[in-house]
Amino acid sequence: MSTIAMFVFSLVQAALLLAVVLLGIAARRQRELADRQAEHGGSVFITDEVDVAAADVELATAAAQRALDEADQAHDRALWASTTRDIAELRHRQVLRQAEAAGRTHQLVQRAALNAYQRGQLSVGELNLIWRHAHTTAESTQTPAAVPLGWELRVLESRRRYEQAAAAAAQAEEEAQQTAATAAALADDMRAAELRLSAAQRSANIGLVGLLRATWADPVTR
Repeated sequence: MSTIAMFVFSLVQAALLLAVVLLGIAARRQRELADRQAEHGGSVFITDEVDVAAADVELATAAAQRALDEADQAHDRALWASTTRDIAELRHRQVLRQAEAAGRTHQLVQRAALNAYQRGQLSVGELNLIWRHAHTTAESTQTPAAVPLGWELRVLESRRRYEQAAAAAAQAEEEAQQTAATAAALADDMRAAELRLSAAQRSANIGLVGLLRATWADPVTR
């Protein structure tokens, strides 16, 4: 065997021996880190870039999950509020239709009384009495009110409930949009943290450079 070949063979043996030693040291440090983390309840200062990135991913994932849960709850509240608003609107429209039907009845009474007065079958006093009962007077030629006497409170109450339900639905929808935007932003943060972790893992796994960085990092403090 030539001198050059023996020299190359010696270099290969030395490199292999160094790799074995470094692997042993790295394994020992990993065991020490795990033991100290268990001893201190996980409150060990982390110096390794991969561990820091992994911790960031864990925090970002938890925050994103909380935001997603809040967004789901806000969406459910908005859906319930919109349903309540729609029901209140339907009830208000129903009350308006009932009031309108009652108003048409009053109009028929007024028209019949006016025809009887024009035929001389009623006096002015009798006509006024009938029209006052129908929520107007004979001297007024305007169209009777859309909401007849006795229906004002029911119409106002149904409108009040509808307006309250509509305001609550608008607020719930705004909150749902805000929580959805927050959840989307935190989901982006989580994905960015995952990318940083992947990059740190690739950097740590590049040959002996990554092994040396993990082996001779700053000591783990108690």
